[in-house]
Parts: sequence; C-alpha cells; structure tokens
Amino acid sequence: MDHVIDESTKAFAGTLRAHTFFIFHDGLSAWWEGDAQVHMEVRGFKNRQIRNITANKGTRYENKIVGDSPEMCRALDSHGFADLKAGIIKYASFTSLYPADDPRRFHLGTPQQLLSSVIRTWRVTPTSARIIEDVELLPDVLNKIIEARGCVVQDEEFRGLRSGRRAEGSGQLAPKVRKHQRLAQMASCVPDIPEIAEAKKLVQKGLKGKEMMSVVAGVNAGDV
Repeated sequence: MDHVIDESTKAFAGTLRAHTFFIFHDGLSAWWEGDAQVHMEVRGFKNRQIRNITANKGTRYENKIVGDSPEMCRALDSHGFADLKAGIIKYASFTSLYPADDPRRFHLGTPQQLLSSVIRTWRVTPTSARIIEDVELLPDVLNKIIEARGCVVQDEEFRGLRSGRRAEGSGQLAPKVRKHQRLAQMASCVPDIPEIAEAKKLVQKGLKGKEMMSVVAGVNAGDV
C-alpha cells in the first residue's frame, strides 16, 4: 500500500493532479480489511481510492471493491502479465539454442534462474506503448460498467478469450478461460531483444536448410 502511494505520488509530482489523483486496487482482502484502511486514512488516502460508497450497504462489500476486477486493473491484470509470460516463453525458447553456460540464456530450471529470467523480461515487456494503450482504455471500460448498472462486463474480462472457446477452436472451455490460453495473441506484442538475434538467425538458417533438403529429396524422387 505504501509502495502504491509513494510511487504514484512521485509519478504525479508537479502535475495538476499532484494532490487529487486517485489510486485503485481490486478486491484483495488484505487491502480492504480494517487495519489496512486505517493505515490508508493515516496516509491521507482513505478517500482517494476508487471504491463503492453508496452500493452494497450492509454487506461485506460496503465501502470496498466487489471481488476480483481484472477489467479495472489496466496494464497488468488486463494485458501486462500475459505479455510478460509470452516474453519469457519467447526468450527462453530462442536462447535454448545457446550453450547452457551462455549468459544470453533465459533459464527456467531452478527458482533462482526463473526469477532472473522474469526480471530480465520485465525490463522490456510489457512495453511502454502497451501499458499506455491499455490504461487509456479505462474510460471506455468505466462507461460499459455504468451502462451495465455495475455488473461484470464480460467483454472486458481480458484474462481469457472473448469467445470463451478454446484457442484451437475445438470447443467450449470449462469452467473458465485462463489468460495463458491467449498467449498466441500476445506474442506479436513481445519485442525482439539483442540476446535472441543470433538464435533467430540459427532458426532461419535451419528452416532454409530443411527447405533445401525437401527440394533435393523431391528431385531425387523424380529421378527415380
């Protein structure tokens, strides 16, 4: 909570909203429990966080956010974590062509190696452009939520495929589409990095070699 307040304060410093910006977090229990909200009040942010103030009176959600709200959590829950995961997979796949001790490798073997790969990927993806694109869509999402009278807006639950069907088109998913099943849609948003340049050349060379072998095999078969 302190991190969100402190970093947001730095981001808005010197702007027109420096003392009036709002922060948001979804329905994480630790965020909305009593002592945590007392801390928010001490920091001066009790009334500077997006939350329900008139709905759900007399329920556990009074003055809180209702449950998990990925459609509101722009940049990370909506797209960012999927971009991050797609990036890790892309970089690890390409650099697996290098020797095991090559510093360019993105290893996924041990917890420490995985952490290193996540940190290195995090530095380049999600990109600034993707974050801005996602955050700027928040007003559209808010308008849809208002039109739906505060109900869940299914079309904005970006963790899964909008159609609710399997990525390979083989039927309906049950019980819920998961974000990792839309990685193919995220792959094009992952930037290339210097560490995979040589690996991409090796892949291209290998594919050309296979194409040439296919041509040769076809010619030989014709001779026979």
